[in-house]
Amino acid sequence: MKAVSWHVHGQLWVGNGRLALLLSDLKPQTETAVSLYLRFPFVTLGREEHIFPAFILDDWGNEIRGLKLYEWFAEFGEQFPRAEIFGYERNGEPTQCFARALEFYARLPLYVYTDRRAGVETGVLTEAILLPTPEITAPVQVKRPSDLVRPLSQARVTWWQIPSNASSFDFSLLAPPDPGI
Repeated sequence: MKAVSWHVHGQLWVGNGRLALLLSDLKPQTETAVSLYLRFPFVTLGREEHIFPAFILDDWGNEIRGLKLYEWFAEFGEQFPRAEIFGYERNGEPTQCFARALEFYARLPLYVYTDRRAGVETGVLTEAILLPTPEITAPVQVKRPSDLVRPLSQARVTWWQIPSNASSFDFSLLAPPDPGI
């Protein structure tokens, strides 16, 4: 069983103990030295613990795997509260829970990994996505791009355009991302 991940190209920038993802390619064709892997855990009701999904088992025993499980959860999760999510807790322990135990409207935390095979416990929680933009000269916070799909469209991050030639980011500009709940 492997946690679902999304392959991108980019860099992790760190400042003041906070992280941002400089996104250079959302749909790369090959793995390279700048390959990163994004994982988006579901959030549990109440304690708001993170569950990294591997697959969903619906009420009829059908398995939903890969990134499409996020779309299925958004569309059918409330209709099928007994659907089971199999995956991992933040500490890497295997777990399973019913869909009814999860926050349906919470924004999904974003964890970044440098290795696709890395355990979920090695990921770093990321607060912002930086988009290199040639036309601008200073960082500017923007709304998330409208053409994104789940789970990235539901990520608990702030979005920033930065100059294409930027080599650093002022992390004091970051406010906490909206949790959606």
